[in-house]
Amino acid sequence: MARYSALKVRIFQTCRLRFRYQYVAKDTDRIRPRLRPADTAGSLVHRILCDFYTKLRPEQRTEEGLIELFETGWNALSAGYHRIPGVEQYHEASIHQLRNYIRCFDYTAEPYMVEPYIQVDIQPGITLFGRLDRLDENPDGSLHIIDYKGGSLLGDVDSGQLAFYAVMAEIKFDSRVSRASFWYLDDGSVWTTELSEMDKEQARTELMATIDEMARTDEFPPTVAPHCASCPFLHGCASRSEISQVRQQDGW
Repeated sequence: MARYSALKVRIFQTCRLRFRYQYVAKDTDRIRPRLRPADTAGSLVHRILCDFYTKLRPEQRTEEGLIELFETGWNALSAGYHRIPGVEQYHEASIHQLRNYIRCFDYTAEPYMVEPYIQVDIQPGITLFGRLDRLDENPDGSLHIIDYKGGSLLGDVDSGQLAFYAVMAEIKFDSRVSRASFWYLDDGSVWTTELSEMDKEQARTELMATIDEMARTDEFPPTVAPHCASCPFLHGCASRSEISQVRQQDGW
């Protein structure tokens, strides 16, 4: 059984070399990933936004209640994490994101589901899996996928993740997904797309083509671009010298 997540597909499409390090490399040439302190803070923010709806009663869902949940989670992080130089900036950035959530979004709305884990067979021998941040139900009974993002809405949006989730959710819940959104926590901006049946069929066709390519590929060239700066395999990447040169040249 071959299993695919939205992250696995996105990494394959972004950089084949990272894909090899993360999913293909054997023990003899495996590189241990190094997560950034910001990743831990981001994961905590996502968990707290889930707890806000699953652990607090509606009357407790206030800005103060949300921040209290976060502070409890932050204090429970390891002592080693708290000793990282500059870690307080991630604390302050997370507080800013959570206050923005209260100020910019309808936090009183009751989600249909928060952080549902989905695993479905898209065809025999091929399984899709992943965890959605949130599902809302529209007035007409269709579903709205919402994904929280830690940054701001800048430039073009890669909506492939949302299309992947839409394919999964329709199979899992046997319900129509009509809308998908990114909610950006840094500035409260929103990116939304309406999903027609043609859109979803095209997404499914493109996804299956990518999965087929993933199964057949045996070449893993690097893609040197700004995403390299946050790659957890940068410290051991075979292309790190080239990456360093391009970063200095292009200023990222």
